[in-house]
Amino acid sequence: MNIQNSPLVSVVVPVYNTEKYVQDCIDSVLNQSYQNWELILVDDLSTDNSFSICKKAAERDERIKVILKEKNSGALDSRNTGIKESKGHFLCFLDSDDTFEKTKIETQVKFMMEHDHAVSFTMFQRITEEGEFMGASNVPFTPKITYSQLLGNPQFSIITIMIDKRKVNVPILDLEIVKAEDYVFHLAILKQGFKAFGINEALSNYRFRKGSQSTSFMGNASDLWKVLYKIEKLGPISSVFYFSRYIVKGLKKRMILLQQVNQTKRKD
Repeated sequence: MNIQNSPLVSVVVPVYNTEKYVQDCIDSVLNQSYQNWELILVDDLSTDNSFSICKKAAERDERIKVILKEKNSGALDSRNTGIKESKGHFLCFLDSDDTFEKTKIETQVKFMMEHDHAVSFTMFQRITEEGEFMGASNVPFTPKITYSQLLGNPQFSIITIMIDKRKVNVPILDLEIVKAEDYVFHLAILKQGFKAFGINEALSNYRFRKGSQSTSFMGNASDLWKVLYKIEKLGPISSVFYFSRYIVKGLKKRMILLQQVNQTKRKD
């Protein structure tokens, strides 16, 4: 793809106390086969060296922009800030302890432009805290996902999604919502009538860190119920139906995750 004819892609990264990982995150964008991007790093007043690492990266490459927030207000506010600052035709996200595979952006841009898709996603794989391969995604691939299919059934990660900003009204979410803000964000996009189209390649790397919110099944279940009943306002019967879907599918995903964790422990 000729860079002169390639649309700008904005990559928004909330940063908070990830000095051990953030350089790997930045490098994974710098090393992309697709080079017409802007990287927006939004530091949530880190108390370690994260901001310094980000600032040095921006000094070396003008495509990198670093924003230091005035007060610590969480990853969602950081992401909202990055969205508002983004100038790209396409928008994607990365957490500061995760990474992209080298062809992630190029593959997704080509896919969306060739098929005129407004929303796309890829598969992901888990890596250990040390960056070693841990296992493939425990979410089965689905080539096309609608709003109703997503209810009670999270099927892609925020670090795999790409959005065409000229077509989608990108949600700026309320800071008072539940911790499942990524899932609410995805629902808010598809609720506009769009479908998310998938690429069956693991092009993002999710770093598995013990004790994170995403590893807590019960915590996620509680949040998902609040999303269905309080945010999506589906009513008691529909909420129970979609929540039951989550429990069944969630337990299967949990079993796969536990197998990956146990296999990693045995390697150690």
